[in-house]
Amino acid sequence: MSDVMRPDRSVARRLDFPGTDLAVFVELNGGELSLTVNKADRRVYRVVLEQATMPIENTWLADMFMREDRVHLGKLSADVEEYVETLNIAQG
Repeated sequence: MSDVMRPDRSVARRLDFPGTDLAVFVELNGGELSLTVNKADRRVYRVVLEQATMPIENTWLADMFMREDRVHLGKLSADVEEYVETLNIAQG
């Protein structure tokens, strides 16, 4: 994992998974935390947590309201293929 300090005082980290084409980028910029998942150096998922650094009262209850998303890369891949098939290369 590597840390990068940017001139705008944001902090970014990259985590590579050996033996895969996966990488995760996490950046804290002001109070906003963003997480981007790359596959083969292309973004496939991004989530932004606004007001990430603000305090939460009763944090011991926060996990009851946690959000979870599942992204099926097979579906994303099928959507990309379907889109590519609709492109008319002759139109330029």
